[in-house]
Amino acid sequence: MPRMRFTVVGAGAIGGITGAHLIAAGHDVTFVDTDREHIAAIRERGFTLEGVSSLMMRPKAAIHPAELRAPLGTVICAVKTLHTRTAMEPIAPLLGRDEFVLSMQNGLAYYDIVAAVGRERTLVACFNFGGHYEGPGRVVHGTKGGFHIGELDGGVTKRLRALRDALSAVQECEASDNVLGCVWSKIAMASVFFATALVDADVKDILARERYHDLMADLVAESVAAADAMGVRLIELHGFDPESLRPERRSAAGVRRALEAIAGSFNPLQQRTGIWIDLAVRKRKTEAEPQLGRLIGEAARRGVSMPLNRAVLDLIGEMETARRGFAWENLDEVGRRGRELSAARG
Repeated sequence: MPRMRFTVVGAGAIGGITGAHLIAAGHDVTFVDTDREHIAAIRERGFTLEGVSSLMMRPKAAIHPAELRAPLGTVICAVKTLHTRTAMEPIAPLLGRDEFVLSMQNGLAYYDIVAAVGRERTLVACFNFGGHYEGPGRVVHGTKGGFHIGELDGGVTKRLRALRDALSAVQECEASDNVLGCVWSKIAMASVFFATALVDADVKDILARERYHDLMADLVAESVAAADAMGVRLIELHGFDPESLRPERRSAAGVRRALEAIAGSFNPLQQRTGIWIDLAVRKRKTEAEPQLGRLIGEAARRGVSMPLNRAVLDLIGEMETARRGFAWENLDEVGRRGRELSAARG
């Protein structure tokens, strides 16, 4: 396989896992991150990957964004959704004519990449592996899983196939003609994850409570309706079939299967979502607004209301500003507010 040049922007969990495996496969990788301690540790000791993968690799370089210089090769954007625009600012003017950016992020972050570098130079990944940042120079690889990459127009191009071959060193990788179907299936799954962040309990324990099964199914159904409005064809994702939670197709057994698949996809080394960790541990703003808020806004522009997801977003906002604490009753409040919002719309 030809040696390729990669610039990995965001050397946390996803970027770190991806970059370390690319280095191990013989590719040139530059890590870019704003965390000075993290970059200093990588420069001094190398990058350590622990957990289901055990690697200690030295990238070609570990730099801060201000140190970026052309050529960049293939850029992998793996920053949190709310940092995408800032991350693309130094990238856009340096990106060569034949270079492009792969969004390895959740939600609709690729919109910001398109705005920065153009649709023709934006590719998207939909992945089902994960981990967490452990400390300067260290990332824990928590779960394995395949992933899809694709062009936004669905074409399976020469550059897409070449990238697939390189990324197969990371996890099983497929060049997809419907990568947005995968992305939107993850978005539907994320509607459940955002709701679980309202409770101080593990994801699997929350999803095991039948009392909240209808609420979780309704949250997903709103995201499915948004995908319909976007003209996206959803896919089954690792046992989770969002189509089964449409109101007209739903059954109690189908809801249980879907929620069990969501719980089973979760990182066994980290039983709470990143949103919960941001709220409870890091005490910082979450990705709820750039992910869930953007989804709700895009749906509204196409005439689709998402009152339950809006209620989840509002409650997370209250928790970010210390006006609300974790409680099972928060899930009941989502249902109540969702009904009120629906009634207000008539």
